[in-house]
Amino acid sequence: MHLARSFVPSSPSSINMTWPIRSSADGRGLDLDPSTDGTNGTTRLIRAMQDFQNKLGAKVQEIRKNFPMKVLFFLVGFYCATAFATVIGQTGDWDILSAALAVVVVEGIGALMYRASVPVFSRVRSLISMFNYWKAGLSLGLFLDSFKY
Repeated sequence: MHLARSFVPSSPSSINMTWPIRSSADGRGLDLDPSTDGTNGTTRLIRAMQDFQNKLGAKVQEIRKNFPMKVLFFLVGFYCATAFATVIGQTGDWDILSAALAVVVVEGIGALMYRASVPVFSRVRSLISMFNYWKAGLSLGLFLDSFKY
């Protein structure tokens, strides 16, 4: 009974007393008035879902940008792998050198792709990105061509 009586306000002036509730997620206090925290009265779950939807939409827009060109470079890389393996495989004595050339090309494009933050490469970033798709097609084509007998 003593515990129940401690929550009863002793004077009418203390009726507007606020009870802060702390969050374990971000450490901020939660305000029960939705007009003061800028969340438009939505719950955290709804805000998290909206944030996820916005991020997913941005990723889809990024993938859709230049999509036909990306597919074209990927398929040209795949075709180059088939041509590369067929022409070099005719003689058989250039296998080591052709494999070394393929590794140098793939690693060179990868190095340019991950070093594109350098101001010199910032102007040609989209071209480097397209050659990265060509590299992916080349690598996949060589991998799939290795299963031929």
